[in-house]
Amino acid sequence: MLKQMQLRAYQRSMLVFLASAAWFSLFMPWNGLNDPDAFYHAKMTSLLWALGPLHVFPWLDLTLIGQHFADLHFLFHVLLVPFVQFFGLFQGLRLASIIFAALFMAAFEACLRWFKVPHSLIWTALLAFTQPFVFRLLLGKATPLALIWYVLGLTSAWKRKPWLMALICMLFALSHAGWIYLAGSIVLMCVGRILYDKIVAEKSWSDCVAACGWREALAAFMGGACGLLLHPNFPQDIVLSWTQIFTIGLGTPFQHVVLGTEWQPADLAFLSTTFAPWIIVALGGMAGLFVAARRPLDQARAQLAICFGLIFAVLLALTVKSVRNVEYLGPSAALWCAAIWSMVDERRLGQQLREHLKQYSKLVSRSITVVFILVLAVVLWREADGIWRGFHSVHYPDSIYRATVSAISSRAQTGDRIFNSSWDEFPMLFAADDRLKYISGLDPTFLYAASSTLSDDVTQLTLGQTTSTKEQAWELIHDKLDSKFVFVSRKFHQKFLELLAADPRYVKIADNSDSLAFQVKP
Repeated sequence: MLKQMQLRAYQRSMLVFLASAAWFSLFMPWNGLNDPDAFYHAKMTSLLWALGPLHVFPWLDLTLIGQHFADLHFLFHVLLVPFVQFFGLFQGLRLASIIFAALFMAAFEACLRWFKVPHSLIWTALLAFTQPFVFRLLLGKATPLALIWYVLGLTSAWKRKPWLMALICMLFALSHAGWIYLAGSIVLMCVGRILYDKIVAEKSWSDCVAACGWREALAAFMGGACGLLLHPNFPQDIVLSWTQIFTIGLGTPFQHVVLGTEWQPADLAFLSTTFAPWIIVALGGMAGLFVAARRPLDQARAQLAICFGLIFAVLLALTVKSVRNVEYLGPSAALWCAAIWSMVDERRLGQQLREHLKQYSKLVSRSITVVFILVLAVVLWREADGIWRGFHSVHYPDSIYRATVSAISSRAQTGDRIFNSSWDEFPMLFAADDRLKYISGLDPTFLYAASSTLSDDVTQLTLGQTTSTKEQAWELIHDKLDSKFVFVSRKFHQKFLELLAADPRYVKIADNSDSLAFQVKP
């Protein structure tokens, strides 16, 4: 009997994996990538295979990542190697993104079953329709792998398995700087258990603390610390992680740098509409608790609802500050709603609804049912359409900037510096030619942290924030930075282009639809 149950569980997980892979394949743009960082991950994977773990990053020597390099996605890049080697730089990355995303969905559904909440397939399917979450999941980054560790870590903490918790957090730290989200969530889980035991169960403070799961919280931090210590770039990974989490994530220097959209505050209107299904489900669950709560109270499920409610509230606040946190907000919303509905007596709720509908004629009752089904279908269709538009309205073709970089590469020597007009161009330039050095990349804060003066000068010149003269530009580009070439993408840099075009010392060598290149000749 036990073996049969295990077989059914494996079959169910395989079904979720295959269905998710097919679903995500429908949305993936197969001729481009939706995030510049994806080009960086693909290139880093190929370099890892060719050279082994990197310990320096000469391509961005002027930035913090050049001075204190650490591959914070090391394990992710290791797992990407077979995909990139067998299927190519970008097709391999896209295929891996789908596989990892489908594995996350299978892990998420399995975790719901381990939490013993009903209707795990429904919650998993609804998560697959959550527009901003799915978009983040398929960007060609380490997000799905991080989320696998995240949900497995939450489950191991709930199941009181500190050694497994430590192992998961260690692997998380080797894969992604977001391991701190897991450790923080375990702490919130402890707080939720303490609140329940003190307020509802009326236990003493000593008993509350003893039973809160502090061992799992301690194991999470110890596992993360072990991951940092075992990292091939230790101790530089600590410096870079601190910058990534605190300087960029919490202390976001908006007044000095132009950050990517993922670091911008979330649009509350967009957040409320794209998470509308979860808002409706949460309100419905609360109403269900009010009229048809399970009796007697299931203490484990009540604790689960409180713990996940705290985690969801904190992640919602973080998402309001920075939209990138939506990748953790989606699963936490699903877990919280599932926990709430697990305390609702659905049979009694259904009976009360049927009794209420008996007040109306059969035609009205059927009409209400049909309207509900139609509204649900429209909402899900709108979410699916939003996911499709998000992936196909704006993306970076595989060949982006390649023609312009080719013109530079044919004239450049190894180690020459390109003055690139924006930090977000770097991953595409790096993927096209890894022989050259660049000014800024991956995140503008890395240049700002290394030299705030240089960062301000570059930003003001490239974005035309101040009126720069030809000599001021030349002093920065040629004299100070010894740049041999200037690369300019066509968006947002019109004043900078006009300045270059008016100075004969910048010789145009490429003029394409997406970018231009100039050779610097005194």
